[in-house]
Amino acid sequence: LTNSSVINGLGRYQGGPNSELAVVNVEYGKRYRLRLIAMSCDPSFSFSINNHNLTIIEANGELTQPLLVDSLQILAGQRYSVVLVANQPVAN
Repeated sequence: LTNSSVINGLGRYQGGPNSELAVVNVEYGKRYRLRLIAMSCDPSFSFSINNHNLTIIEANGELTQPLLVDSLQILAGQRYSVVLVANQPVAN
């Protein structure tokens, strides 16, 4: 289905039930590594976290030079590791 995704096994899709969404709690000032995997038939999607930058550190199993981005375009079958710095006010 288009315009749908799953985070830690939870997600919604257009026209589907109003099911529970994943909540990932973070602690202010800490860094978190996120593994993004595009296990989809959709050709691509964009991943971002509101008001946060992400640092790409790995792509498809290969370490990369750190690259700071505000969103990431992911194609089907691709895998990325990004670092999120929890540097925004709590509960934003």
